[in-house]
Amino acid sequence: MRSIFSRSGKSIKTEKGLNNFSQLLTEITAEGDLNIELVDHLGYSKHEPTSSENSRNGFTRNPLKTESRQFEIDTVRDRDVSF
Repeated sequence: MRSIFSRSGKSIKTEKGLNNFSQLLTEITAEGDLNIELVDHLGYSKHEPTSSENSRNGFTRNPLKTESRQFEIDTVRDRDVSF
């Protein structure tokens, strides 16, 4: 997940800068929500030991369409492809 602090809020001086910051917040929120849902789906948090056959399996870049634009987010995966 990207850090909000990697892009300073001081650089938001134009409408384009505000749009880029808004997109970053949307990406962070969507990716965070997907990670939380995967924890619920698998029944354990990342790096926790488990006896389950299913586990995290990286991520895939997928498009996310909002009211204003479409962009790519990192979507988490599991080994069973049941998420």
